[in-house]
Amino acid sequence: MNTSTEQGHTDADMFLYLLIVFSVISSLYTLIWDLRMDWGLFDRGAGENTFLREEIVYPQKAYYYCAIVEDVILRFAWTIQISLAAMTRSHSVGDMVATILAPLEVFRRFVWNFFRLENEHLNNCGEFRAVRDISVAPLNADDQTLLEQMMDQEDGVRNRSGKKTWKRSYSLTLRRPLLSSSQSKKDTKDRLQTTVHTPF
Repeated sequence: MNTSTEQGHTDADMFLYLLIVFSVISSLYTLIWDLRMDWGLFDRGAGENTFLREEIVYPQKAYYYCAIVEDVILRFAWTIQISLAAMTRSHSVGDMVATILAPLEVFRRFVWNFFRLENEHLNNCGEFRAVRDISVAPLNADDQTLLEQMMDQEDGVRNRSGKKTWKRSYSLTLRRPLLSSSQSKKDTKDRLQTTVHTPF
């Protein structure tokens, strides 16, 4: 009887150690992924922003450092639950700690969202998939017509499906139109006339 009990304790301890080892590996991997991939921190070319990245949006660096510390603590908060459960040998203590840690995990994900979206926005701006500044100057009728004609060109759309057309328009001007109210109607008309329709 004692031998089987001791064997059961040995097996339970072995599985506990395996759980701890794999939990540490998982927490380290997800923590590094959070900081490096999702948040873009610990960039070598950060310059003055030590341990951060070259470009940051929030005005205080302390926000980033507090978020790093918070993410590290809450990624390894499970160690508190295992430690208390192992010391007290009571399941109720582990359940109480899990009840406290659950809202903290929600808070960690809430903070994670801010820095993840910031990093994605900076990447989009850096690769010209998005712009920071959007002009709100009113468009006159000539600019509106020019924009509509540019949007209707076949070569401006890559994922258009359906019937193939036998004509494609190519613009001879390489510069983008200036969308200011000071632009004269003559300039707009000249640019529209330089659009030549050639066979496909």
